[in-house]
Amino acid sequence: MDMGTSSVKLVFLKDGKILYTTKKEHKGNGLRTLDKMLDRVAVPGISLESADTLAAATGSGAAEILQLYPDIQMAEEIPAITEGCRLLCPQADSAIDIGCQNARYITGLRKGGPPQFAINGHCAGGTGSFFESQMVRLNLPMEEYSSLIQKAESIPRLSGRCAVFAKSDVIHLQQEQVPAADIMLGLCYAMVRNYRSVLIGRLPVAAPVLLCGGVMKNQGVVRALGDILHLKEEELVLPDHFEYEQAAGAAVMADQSVSLSDLRLALSRGTAVRKDMIRISKLKAMEQGIKNRAMGVREMDPVSWQGEGLLPDSCFLGIDIGSTSTNLVVLDQGGRLIHSQYLRTGGDPAGAVEKGLDHLKQVLGERLSIKGIGVTGSGREKIGRSLKAQAIRDEITAQARAAAFIDQEVDTVFEIGGQDSKYISLDHGYVRDFQMNKICAAGTGSFIEEQAARMGVPLEEFGPLALSSLSPLDLGDRCTVFIENSITTAQAQGAEPADIAAGLCDSVVRNYLHKVVGEKPVGSHIILQGGVAYNPGIVAAFTRVYGERITVSPVFAISGAFGAALLAQEAVKKESHQTGSHQQRPEPERDSRKDIDAFFQAEELLLKGYDPHLSKGAKTVGVPYALMMHKFFPMANAFFTELGYRVLLSSPTNENTIAMAQSHARNETCYPVKLIYGHMLELAERKVDYVFLPSIHTMKHETSKVRHNYGCVYMQTAPRLVFDELELEKKGIQLLNPVFDLDFGQEAMAQSMLQVGKRLGFGMEDCKRALMAGAAAVRRHTAALEEQGRQVLSRLKPGEKALVLIARNYGAADPVLNMGIPKLIQERNWKLLSLSHLPAHDLDLSDEYGTLCWPFGQHILSGAKLVKNHPNLYAVYLTNHGCGPDTMLTHLFRDEMGDKPYLQIEVDEHFSKIGMITRVEAFLSSLQERETVKQPADFEIKKLPVHPVKLKEAMSVADQIILPDIQPYSRFLESYMKKLGMSPTLLPADLQADIKAGLEETVTKEYSTYTLISGMAVRALRSGYTGQILIPYTQGAEADNQYSRVIHSTLQRIRPGRLSVLSPCLERLPDTAMDLKGLFLCLLAGDLAMEAEYRSRQKQPCPVVSLTGDPMTLMTFGKPVIHMLRKQGYMLRIQPLTEFLLFLWMDLAETKEEQMRLKPLEEYLQMAGKKMGIYNPFADNIRTLMWEADQVLPKFAGGGGRYRFAKTEQERKLAKGVISMAPQYENTEMILTLKEGAGGCPLYRMSFGNRLESGDMDRLRSFLYYI
Repeated sequence: MDMGTSSVKLVFLKDGKILYTTKKEHKGNGLRTLDKMLDRVAVPGISLESADTLAAATGSGAAEILQLYPDIQMAEEIPAITEGCRLLCPQADSAIDIGCQNARYITGLRKGGPPQFAINGHCAGGTGSFFESQMVRLNLPMEEYSSLIQKAESIPRLSGRCAVFAKSDVIHLQQEQVPAADIMLGLCYAMVRNYRSVLIGRLPVAAPVLLCGGVMKNQGVVRALGDILHLKEEELVLPDHFEYEQAAGAAVMADQSVSLSDLRLALSRGTAVRKDMIRISKLKAMEQGIKNRAMGVREMDPVSWQGEGLLPDSCFLGIDIGSTSTNLVVLDQGGRLIHSQYLRTGGDPAGAVEKGLDHLKQVLGERLSIKGIGVTGSGREKIGRSLKAQAIRDEITAQARAAAFIDQEVDTVFEIGGQDSKYISLDHGYVRDFQMNKICAAGTGSFIEEQAARMGVPLEEFGPLALSSLSPLDLGDRCTVFIENSITTAQAQGAEPADIAAGLCDSVVRNYLHKVVGEKPVGSHIILQGGVAYNPGIVAAFTRVYGERITVSPVFAISGAFGAALLAQEAVKKESHQTGSHQQRPEPERDSRKDIDAFFQAEELLLKGYDPHLSKGAKTVGVPYALMMHKFFPMANAFFTELGYRVLLSSPTNENTIAMAQSHARNETCYPVKLIYGHMLELAERKVDYVFLPSIHTMKHETSKVRHNYGCVYMQTAPRLVFDELELEKKGIQLLNPVFDLDFGQEAMAQSMLQVGKRLGFGMEDCKRALMAGAAAVRRHTAALEEQGRQVLSRLKPGEKALVLIARNYGAADPVLNMGIPKLIQERNWKLLSLSHLPAHDLDLSDEYGTLCWPFGQHILSGAKLVKNHPNLYAVYLTNHGCGPDTMLTHLFRDEMGDKPYLQIEVDEHFSKIGMITRVEAFLSSLQERETVKQPADFEIKKLPVHPVKLKEAMSVADQIILPDIQPYSRFLESYMKKLGMSPTLLPADLQADIKAGLEETVTKEYSTYTLISGMAVRALRSGYTGQILIPYTQGAEADNQYSRVIHSTLQRIRPGRLSVLSPCLERLPDTAMDLKGLFLCLLAGDLAMEAEYRSRQKQPCPVVSLTGDPMTLMTFGKPVIHMLRKQGYMLRIQPLTEFLLFLWMDLAETKEEQMRLKPLEEYLQMAGKKMGIYNPFADNIRTLMWEADQVLPKFAGGGGRYRFAKTEQERKLAKGVISMAPQYENTEMILTLKEGAGGCPLYRMSFGNRLESGDMDRLRSFLYYI
């Protein structure tokens, strides 16, 4: 019996042969469905009640069967699939298994022992539900997928990582009129690329490969697997019963007799609802006053209704072409509604508009006289031009115009549509600020629609069903797929549909408020617009937060079209018949044109002196046009040219670069790093002899006061990682990969480059001459950029607004990473500068960001300060999806900008071009309406206000310290502090409350450890604690370097002066601790207590499992895992905190004195280890760990990565299995995964989001099965 996320499957097996199979979708009622299926089973020649009937249950819902019928045998996921695959195809060596919400890869099947395997995490991007949601988007039946793709003529590039990202791509392709068959085939290839990258990764693909799971019905997926994995047709095996592999495996594993009649009797009793499901307060129906203001419009095909206006001689047509719906509105000259329609876009925007116009003619006939047309929405450009519309405007402007017309006092607009959601702040009818959802659709209408369909609830009944709930479920407020998982789990645990529906309404609203509105101001006159206002459950969730401050617009469903019609009327009045997405500034004068084009001259300055045709016949040094080569290329070009080499720079990033990167990258790094794969592959194709790309360990920042300034963890490691991954050495290419420690000055960089020259066989004099040429080239380039910026700023007219693109230098310059934003701005005749044009690289931020050790972060925040201080500069801020430091910089940047509007866009390989254009146009439009400010005569751009923020690092006796309760360490720390004369207060642990409080302070994909720690601090503040809360920080390139700084700002924003942050630097504790020995022994007591608390008491031998990873994750989110392992009798070796710290300190001990100070602490660990005997979790010699780290990560700073790598690899030699724990999305964990060794015992990398999902434990149990 396989009870999965969407269906129940039964397999009857006898003598190794499958006799009978059956399958049925359960719509959330798995146990009832299983009962009915067993009632109808008829297997010829077999008595189902015989004593020798053996049975086992598997799948995500199997635990619910066990709860009702404890005698049933449980078969874990991977073991069941493995045995099922061996049954279905004994000759197969690997298996690709893709179901509705789960995907797995298994290899080593023929070996007979434990296989190697990978399981998808929380995301359903590479699963069946991914295709399901896209087919709904295309308005096509799922069963026709395979036949339709036969008509495909091309394979467009789409996102396969996330179902929501893919929707944006599908919409864009539909609007480009790409045939549906091509889009569908593109989805297959996108999904398989994602599967190979995320699941297969570095595991071997050994043929024959068995294909199983329901997705294999899709011939497009089978075709894509063959192409992308380079497998021949005969190497892919699609067996009979390929959908039943897990159920078949459970039958193979079954060794317990059951009575099926007793099982059915137990099932008939129904599910015992789990008591531990988190609940929230009941939703209340909207107040009558609000209800009366909402239009009770029922959908028709097409929907139309008459308004109050009478048909005049001339009227105005507004059209809103959205991803889900297309709306048409006709207004009279007084803005009164004459007629409106609400149609489904259905993947054909042009067809929907044509249908609406035809209906308009039928209803209004010859009396219709359209004087002006306004078009908005994602399909506005093409359709607006074809209709010769007077106004083609972005959705923000249209929605704002509609709201201001309806209510002149409105100051805030919440608009939630099918795919996008928007927040708009208005000041007297003009857009002051706005925010749109960052691609994710968890806070939009399409999400509700899809979940209603999955639950089998008609959409119009969903809201009333939610309001009927007495005890709604807390489903979280995360990404679509996470909430889907929560729904699936809740259904399996017997939750009522009404409770799920109400929880879902609450989740959508919370997601919107946390991720879209965030810290933006919400006024006293809020108008709710967009199709979700049809849902009374959503409206109730909003009114619970804002009460009478929020009203539903009377034109909520057609507000975009309504606003477009008003904009058309204004355009006609102004006699401005200019078409185009934005009312552009007039064509500028010659000097001004030069300044507008200045941004694009930066590349000319970078490449000055570069000639790829020089030194023909000489050996070629290839330089990837990526990362820091956007700064150091002049140096590399001059250096290698001077030595007589031909220098070849890879092409600027283009479609070919992206395609090669996507086809070879094996893990989900940030986009800039992924592109290195494409650049290196291009150079390999062009037959270079060498690839030059330095690793950046530290970077120079003149005014920084921290000990070292670090490059990000990818900059420290990516060149070697990518080169080795691509196996370019086998192609005869050598990697020139000096490690730059720029913090140690020009001499350190010079030494690194001299070593490169020496490796190439040149003498010292030749190398010095080349180095001088390189250094001079960098100086010239830097000076030229700054001079260009000075000139542009000096020529700004009084009150003239200009934009600054704030991003890392490669993010601003790369044509793909900047997403074409500079070009968009240039086309609209706005001046655009980059950070390199401003004096942002030498500002001293140490008084405000004393712990910040990221040079790029310092530059970005310097840029924010300069822009905030300049009356007419405005920022366009680019962040990178998947970048840990950016999750913290996003908070700090927001704080710096205060109430000055800026545009933030997240860079990702799967971005929506249409959504990006909308954001840029809306931002420019809002700036046009914003008052100009005259620059003071004595204005100096570098004369900035300073707001000192000094986080206390060293503890003193007078401190009133709030100590988060992280046991067993907290109780020893509390005792230690009291002995020193302090008065610590323990903040009781409450993981769920802390996560909930922390989520309210998240704005992007912050690590779960940040969510938890910020939640602790916020809960302490709201509970009345005063003093200083202890939040240590680390030096290095990981996000946790700025946890304490961001949390400090959060606390001061919520309630200034009540609670501050005590933030000791972990690496500097040997210098700052009042009593280092006492502190170390205190933490060592915690390590010993941790081991004693979880040590197995069984006398018989039991498997040894080692736990390693991020210490904070291990001590908090990892506790339930530790408890489960202990309960099951495993002997645990838990990574000691003291060893982690001592490794950090020894790594940074530069003098003999510093090293000797640590010697006694090392001896304490050795003594403790000897006392513990076979339970010893400590390394015999910590220096062996350092040696192990030196072999793979010789220079690495971030997240304790060197120690974590070495400790994990050492434990793999000592234990039966190792579980490494880390926060989800952590960059250091990604590096450690890529650097993982091949030898030793099985290793399971367990990443934690903000809650432990049932799937996490299922995956863990499969791992444990084989050890």
